[in-house]
Amino acid sequence: MFIAALVFLAIAVAAVFVARREAAAAPAAAVCGLIGIGCLIVASMSVVPTRNVGIVTAFSKPTGRTTGAGLKWHAPWQGIDDWDASGQTFAHLGDRCVWVTIAAQRRACIPVQIEWSAKADRAPENWAAYREVEGIEGGRFGTFTARRVNPQINQALTSVFTSFDPLGQVNTTTGDAAAPDLNKTYRQPLLDALQTAIGQDIEIRSVAFEAPRYDDPTTAAINAYGQKVLEARNLKVDEQNAQTRKRISATNASVDNVTRCLEIAEKGGKEPGLCMNPLGALAAGRK
Repeated sequence: MFIAALVFLAIAVAAVFVARREAAAAPAAAVCGLIGIGCLIVASMSVVPTRNVGIVTAFSKPTGRTTGAGLKWHAPWQGIDDWDASGQTFAHLGDRCVWVTIAAQRRACIPVQIEWSAKADRAPENWAAYREVEGIEGGRFGTFTARRVNPQINQALTSVFTSFDPLGQVNTTTGDAAAPDLNKTYRQPLLDALQTAIGQDIEIRSVAFEAPRYDDPTTAAINAYGQKVLEARNLKVDEQNAQTRKRISATNASVDNVTRCLEIAEKGGKEPGLCMNPLGALAAGRK
């Protein structure tokens, strides 16, 4: 538009010189002049969408100046490109969860949603650093998201969950494996990792996890460990029962036949007279 304005103004100036000799050229000079002025006005204004940052450029290079949203005026040889400063979402919940390698080289799929927004004061530098790439939607901002933000988020998830061991979630009493509360354990470590990696370029607004999923070998390992816990618990119960029976047997062996006969007679509601006979007491004690 700026080039068109220059062309029409040049034509208007030329027409003015011609109009000095020929009056018929005056209307053409006026029309060209008005068109040129109109083009200059149009070239000097831009509209920045709501929640976007305007990057003021001159000859396709950032000037370092930014604007807010709305109608903005600038020099006719300048332009304003948009940089999205609205809320963005790294949405990988449910089946779109992120696979990471965890403790013991096992694999877990972490459902996570991260809300973030680009920092306005870094907009000119990032606009200049990332060009539009064929196959990536969203222009320069889309390239920034695909080449800068998303890889750093994936790397942060991988580093944070390196020590995560799902076998540690197995209850050592029941053998049950409860779903881990990732929000309680890993939200803050992930926030810290993201702040270190890309905190200068974006603002992290929130992080939310769902229960993780595991690959087949990890699921089998969890089930096997839970089964071992149950077997160990049952073995301990059997050992305790055996010790109890042993103590009962030892107690019974230490009681004389007459006393045992009297206890049996009392429990059975029988006359204890037979217990006074040593042979009867011995026979009753053996029952």
